[in-house]
Amino acid sequence: MRLIFLFALAAAALSALGEEFDDAMQSYNRKDYAKAVNAFTKLASTGNAAAQFQLGTLFVKGQGVKQSYPNAVKWFYKAAAQGLAEAQNSLGVRYEKGQGMAKDYQEAAVWYRRAALQSFALAQDNLSDLYAKGLGVPKDDVSAYVWSSLAGINGEAAAARKRARIEPSLTTEKYAEIHYRLGAAYATGQGVAQDQQQAFKWLSKAAMQGHVLAQYQLAESHDKGIGVAQDYRQAAVWFEKAAAQGHARAQSAIGYMYDIGQGVTGDPRRALEWYEKAAAQGDVVAQYNLGSMYGTGRGVAQDDLQAFMWFRVAENHSEKTATAAAESRKLIEARMTREQIAEGRRLAREWMKRHSLGYID
Repeated sequence: MRLIFLFALAAAALSALGEEFDDAMQSYNRKDYAKAVNAFTKLASTGNAAAQFQLGTLFVKGQGVKQSYPNAVKWFYKAAAQGLAEAQNSLGVRYEKGQGMAKDYQEAAVWYRRAALQSFALAQDNLSDLYAKGLGVPKDDVSAYVWSSLAGINGEAAAARKRARIEPSLTTEKYAEIHYRLGAAYATGQGVAQDQQQAFKWLSKAAMQGHVLAQYQLAESHDKGIGVAQDYRQAAVWFEKAAAQGHARAQSAIGYMYDIGQGVTGDPRRALEWYEKAAAQGDVVAQYNLGSMYGTGRGVAQDDLQAFMWFRVAENHSEKTATAAAESRKLIEARMTREQIAEGRRLAREWMKRHSLGYID
């Protein structure tokens, strides 16, 4: 009963704060700045981020108070530290222009980025400008174009004109990277509202342009039915394309599909080939599956020594597979001689050393 009462009090307090903020905004809109300053100051002192931002804005404009960038920065920082995108962008502007503090493009980029990842269009546009000019960040027309694109998606009208100025410098490879990043943004909801169908659209563009990460992500989309109907055959197509470009997880994934005959005709020998390529790059799932293949004689002559070695490598290479690999290794070990076990340990040590993946005893 007491908890219900406390929650009711908290709700009432929040409602009251909301009403006070609305009243303060009404005063501001009526240009009664003195009253607005008093109301926002009262709310800001309680930690209200929106009021802190508004108070900072009043100090920037000199409305109801003497114009003061240092005071504006103080309030913008308080609101920005609470995650308010508008304040983060305004703080970035102060750093970029040197208003109320020393000019610092790197700090400007930090605060613009924080707001940009929350889909705040003006911050995305500002961050795009820094990348286009190489201020506080490396000059990068791809990043400039991506942030400008997101700004446009989120409603910043000026972004289209800025992209037009960047486009002459873009190559096919750069467009592929842009399309991949836009797909990733839609997939994660960072910088734009999450939309898996849009993610699939942009990843498809990048994948068809040969972008290896996009090919892998597109395969994952088909494999798991994210943004598109599940289709193992298409998943296999794109996993194999990414695998051919050396993507370790794609090599492991297409190896598994050949191993179990999913989306492709089962072919243990091809599975073994892809697992070996992925394992050489440190993919622990492929290392474990190689142990399984050698242990059972699936697609390769049964070989306890090789099975032991691969399970040992997987066991010591990653916590992800440690338990399963240790259990499988013990099953193999139970039918090996002491000499064979010692040899298996030696092979595992040498393999790890040869591939710069650490040391095991």
